[in-house]
Amino acid sequence: MMIAILVAAAKLCEKILRFFGRGATTFPGKLALFFKKDILRDLSRGVKIIAVTGTNGKTTTARIIESGLKNAGVPCFLNRSGANLITGVTAAFISNSDLFGRCRYEYAVLECDENALKKISRYLDADILVVTNIFRDQLDRYGEVSSTLSAIKTGALNMKSAKLVLNADDPLSFSLSRLENQYVSFGMNKSLSLGGKGESEFCVFCGTPYAYSFRTYSQLGGFSCPGCGYAREEPEYSAEEITAQTPDSSTVFANLRGKSALLSVNLGGIYNIYNALAAAAALCECGVALDTVENTLSSFGGAFGRMETFGNVRMLLVKNPAGFTQTVNYLKPLKIHNLIFVLNDNDADGKDVSWIWDAEIRIGENVENVYAFGIRSGDMALRLKYADIDAQIIKNYDEFKTITDEPDTVIIPTYTAMMALRPYFAKKSGKKEFWQ
Repeated sequence: MMIAILVAAAKLCEKILRFFGRGATTFPGKLALFFKKDILRDLSRGVKIIAVTGTNGKTTTARIIESGLKNAGVPCFLNRSGANLITGVTAAFISNSDLFGRCRYEYAVLECDENALKKISRYLDADILVVTNIFRDQLDRYGEVSSTLSAIKTGALNMKSAKLVLNADDPLSFSLSRLENQYVSFGMNKSLSLGGKGESEFCVFCGTPYAYSFRTYSQLGGFSCPGCGYAREEPEYSAEEITAQTPDSSTVFANLRGKSALLSVNLGGIYNIYNALAAAAALCECGVALDTVENTLSSFGGAFGRMETFGNVRMLLVKNPAGFTQTVNYLKPLKIHNLIFVLNDNDADGKDVSWIWDAEIRIGENVENVYAFGIRSGDMALRLKYADIDAQIIKNYDEFKTITDEPDTVIIPTYTAMMALRPYFAKKSGKKEFWQ
């Protein structure tokens, strides 16, 4: 009876918030959790769960998995807004349950914040846990990468029956293969050498510096430890060759558990090949047919704010050094009239913005104008100056809107900047809001 009352109250709260144009992606969950902290255990009972965590690529990977399940005819839902703390996950279950708290879907695809995973995992047990990668992120919130790894490890230990989907190229996240959980892995059997500072150059088990037979970017690649023998394993899901690339897509010859596939990934950037492989692995492990996986990747349109196009404007979210470096690499071949870096330091971004100094920023000669905007626009402009890039500071929102009316504009925002700016461009271009 109590569950029914709480769900009804939370659903009413959701309707009121939506009526006033709010996302209602966390508060209904916060309300329910206030009265029953373990309500997630009741709401998730009987639901098959695919949880996705990691530093970069969570939202895109989760959205691909959701799309693949739907294409396979499997009823499922996703916490689509990226509200990935326990409040957001609980709110997503409430929104997709009946008045008695019974979920209407067979599968839940849950994007989970790395730190929040250890709390979420107390109340639900995933069938599959995907770990995309581990990089340094928000120093004032996560600390160093060892803290992030520890949080995800705790979550995996709590989810004892979960099959892990791990990045074979990442010595940090692949170390979870030593747990008792079953696992499969994904990776690139190809050297790319795209740069970026490695987040973990020393063995997580014995501290010896890693040796590499090849690298893709940052610490990702063919690692091995000369000290204790910890090393990359041949992944079950691998990219063998990148046969074609454009700014908006890649064609990849892949090996998916011994089956050859030519994957057309409808997203630009090497990091999105990793996201596609992670999603393909999760879908295949759920029994989704290979042709459905291939069709899903070729038709997927991107996750909100991560790599979206709004008419003349592209928007690409950045939040840590590894992602920033790879985003700038992705932009190099593009013709760009206005390149706008938007740096905020709100709580969800992290107050410490020193991470921008750890990114490698080298822009192509095809960029005409560079701007800095946001709460910490001065810091961003200074960082760009030290990269020999002259950036003009945008002083106000009206100036920003005028500049973004011009063709071939690219915006690189941090999280709260993306959330603040996206509604304007979505409305202008006729796109839906993030919760729709």
